[in-house]
Amino acid sequence: MRFYNREKEIEILNNLKGDFRVAIVGRRRIGKTRLVEEHYKKNCLTLFISAEKSEKEIINGWIDEYKDIYLVKVDTFKDFFEYLFTKLKDKIIFIDEIQNILKVNKSFLFDLQRLIDKHKPRLIVTGSLIRTMKKTVENYKSPLFGRFDMVLRLKELDFPTTVKICKDLNIDFETSIRLYSVFGGIPKYYELLEKLKKFEFEKFIPDMFIYSPRPLYEEVRTMLKEEFGKEQRMFFSIISAISQGNTKLSEIANFVGKKPTEITKYLHLLRNDFEIITREEPITGGKRGIYKIDTNLVDFWFSNIWRYQELLEKKDDEKAANILKNNLNSWTGKKFENIILDLLRGKIIKSPFDFTEISRWWGNYRDENNVRKELEIDILALNKKTKEILFGECKWKDEVSAEKICKELKEKSKHVQWNNDKRNESYAVFAKSFKKKINKFEDKKVYCFDLKDLEKALIK
Repeated sequence: MRFYNREKEIEILNNLKGDFRVAIVGRRRIGKTRLVEEHYKKNCLTLFISAEKSEKEIINGWIDEYKDIYLVKVDTFKDFFEYLFTKLKDKIIFIDEIQNILKVNKSFLFDLQRLIDKHKPRLIVTGSLIRTMKKTVENYKSPLFGRFDMVLRLKELDFPTTVKICKDLNIDFETSIRLYSVFGGIPKYYELLEKLKKFEFEKFIPDMFIYSPRPLYEEVRTMLKEEFGKEQRMFFSIISAISQGNTKLSEIANFVGKKPTEITKYLHLLRNDFEIITREEPITGGKRGIYKIDTNLVDFWFSNIWRYQELLEKKDDEKAANILKNNLNSWTGKKFENIILDLLRGKIIKSPFDFTEISRWWGNYRDENNVRKELEIDILALNKKTKEILFGECKWKDEVSAEKICKELKEKSKHVQWNNDKRNESYAVFAKSFKKKINKFEDKKVYCFDLKDLEKALIK
């Protein structure tokens, strides 16, 4: 597959001159190695570190890989990199998955510190374990602290880029949304699609996660187990709780059978160290914060695969696959909201006004019988200066009634306490298709977007 996006990262790398040290941090399959090798090409010497091999075996593997370059035969990383930094100053030395050194020879980090200080090499390192890389590169107690000119955090490709990839693979726009709802912007899985003779979404997803040998089931599980280490059970339980709709602190604690104070540490680690969950608060104020899983693939895996693990262990693949197939449409609908929010934030979908904040909204009220009712609004955008506010709803359905949705939005909007007597309201409805689009509901402006409108906006 050809190389997509990463213009900002390439621009940063292009601006580096002389000797430099760069650390690139990002999850597996995100494209770290591809970025470095694509940019530096033959000027880059890639040295992958396997956690399962001995120090000498790894070095011998590098020597065999680069037979055209005379590399000295030594037994230790220290001697090997001393040679590289001395004799191959014209090359960019690229250490791929540097965190694996901790399992092979932890003390080499101190040797590497001294070698960097002595030789000032052109060095790039990458790592997939987010928390470990933070400790290795950014923690002041680490021997490598302060040895890198910059740390690049490589994120998933954005939705518009994945749509472009899918278009190049002759995958239609609707299916590209469905794929993004599962895989997000992880390039590796779109590379897999390019290699398939046939592709049918409804068959592909169960084949990858449910039916034996279910290749992506173990991949996701192994990745997370490696990240979490000894406390994986608690982390798995917390993420599982969130994936099943337990998004408040008290709900998560109840799900895992702990007191709220006993899980705040784990929530903090999942947010700040592992970067797997985020916390959101309503943009109109309040402390009713909720937690959500930040990565589509992890969210999908816990919601639709790990949740039914017992069926897989019993080898009842067919039942698990039927559950998954029945859930796929509603799953896409859930992620469709996030896609729309991102397109609005990126100004790809034009908002009726320049908003200063945009997010989902949730709250509660009491009905005429004093019964507490929860409610949500998919999209709420506002401009604090002009007092403009947009209420939006996303429906992953065909033949949607825009008028009906606007009636529901009007009722919900009454419970959003924000400049109620001064604000200028408008509505937006996003759907696969409409029975009939409208541009006005009572005295409010209405903006309707179907899949054709969204695709046109992306093309522009």
